[in-house]
Amino acid sequence: MTIHLLSADHRAQGLAAVSRLGGVSARLGPDLLRAVRGLDGALVLGTCNRLAILLDAPDDLPAETLRDDVTAFLAERSGSDRPVRLSLWSGRAAHYELFATAAGLESMVVGEREIAGQLRRALILATAEGTVTGALTRVVEHASAASRHVAARTALAGAGRSVVAVGLEIAARHLPPQGVRALIVGTGAYAGATVTALRNRGIHDIEVHSRSDRARDFAAGHCVRAVDGAGLRRSLALADLVITCRGLGAPVLTRELVSSAVRPAAHRGAGSVAAGGSPGLGHRLEPGGGAAADGGPLVVLDLALSRDVERSVGALPGVLLIDLPSVQRAVPDVEASQVDAARRIVAEEAASFERTRAGRRMDPVVRRLRSGVGAVVEEEISRLRTADGRVDAEEAARALHHLAARLLHHPTVAARAAGEAGREREYLAALDLVVGPEAAAGLRDGARPPAACPAHEALEDAGMAYGAADLPTIPTRRGRASAADAADQEGRTSTGVFEGPVADSPAPAPDPLPGALAERFAAPDGPERPARIPAFSGGRS
Repeated sequence: MTIHLLSADHRAQGLAAVSRLGGVSARLGPDLLRAVRGLDGALVLGTCNRLAILLDAPDDLPAETLRDDVTAFLAERSGSDRPVRLSLWSGRAAHYELFATAAGLESMVVGEREIAGQLRRALILATAEGTVTGALTRVVEHASAASRHVAARTALAGAGRSVVAVGLEIAARHLPPQGVRALIVGTGAYAGATVTALRNRGIHDIEVHSRSDRARDFAAGHCVRAVDGAGLRRSLALADLVITCRGLGAPVLTRELVSSAVRPAAHRGAGSVAAGGSPGLGHRLEPGGGAAADGGPLVVLDLALSRDVERSVGALPGVLLIDLPSVQRAVPDVEASQVDAARRIVAEEAASFERTRAGRRMDPVVRRLRSGVGAVVEEEISRLRTADGRVDAEEAARALHHLAARLLHHPTVAARAAGEAGREREYLAALDLVVGPEAAAGLRDGARPPAACPAHEALEDAGMAYGAADLPTIPTRRGRASAADAADQEGRTSTGVFEGPVADSPAPAPDPLPGALAERFAAPDGPERPARIPAFSGGRS
């Protein structure tokens, strides 16, 4: 399995190319899985300045072939005769690039936090569409964690580090100093962030409009007023600032709609906009443009990648249009040391993810180990003698010792074989990996292993001291040994799990149990009554 990241963004391919691809991103994940042979999973992240496609593919699928297939599919889907060549990262490079993207380091506004939420929503959508895999989920979750660490340990996520904030900074130069009325068109990913940014600037007279039915729910959740289709023209006429963030591929604010709303608003001062405009750009606002005269213009901030506002709106008298290219040119520089610090954090997180991922390669071994031990446990449970559906403490202790003998048989035989072959150092070194450094140190020094669970404490309280590093003795009850028990003592079982004698000199267990252990299993009536515990699952009488 290899993770690949294919991307078109504002830097490499440009906003125009990203806009073309963004218009065909709906249900792109499921369609890619059907169209591109060999893919196991897909996750699509679309923002105002990028389209990123995260793919889970078999190791033997060439990355360049995958890029060519996806590029051809997108070109056909968008109906373009100019395919957009996507940037490609694979394996570790893909993990690092995704982490850096989630941290806002590859965004138009470096350090912006909106991208982290967009990535989480992309994962939720991919899960709902059935295109996500475990590998994709793990890398996205780790990328989200890396983003949080960058935000907490650097100053990149400070005020002003977002597309919305930069856009509002430009718009503020042309708005009244107080009493600003704002209209948000759309309830997409940026709408909530826009409400917060407006309030941070002291703008509280906010309305929201959506062509869908979500405006009322959004308004209720954000304490703003909802505007339906019938009231849109009036709200446009009264607004000082309009912010669009739908990005659904078709303009919602047309020249006709805006001109009819602006025309009666004579107080806007149409001539002042023309004076501050840039030649050849109509009245679209450029960074550093002059402030509006008294009775300023209607400021329209279009944050959608695929325009929500027709270009010709920027040529209307009394209207200033701020679009994404304008925002891009106005992005403030960020301190280089903060970016360097963030990239170091991303590198640390990527290295941590690689270690975790390498460890997961042993998952099949772990599953087989647990399955094997589970099978041995089930066999031992099936051997328990029950009376009235219960197992007494002596029988349970015998079964546990027998289980320990079976589990420790091969390690013990291997230890002796290593000693005979002069490889004891290799065996002792391997103990660090298998049982952990602390326990291994005790075994090497001839000391008893540390108690790591209540079972060890119970044995200690019962006076069962650790002896030599050998197989434990299986306690048996005098006069009650079955033929199967005798066969076990000779190392012969019906399952053939181990061979040879269980211990060099097996000794019968004391009867009754040592006092401390017997007390732990004593019935409520007192220690004189035979100790019993409930039968294990799978026990048989």
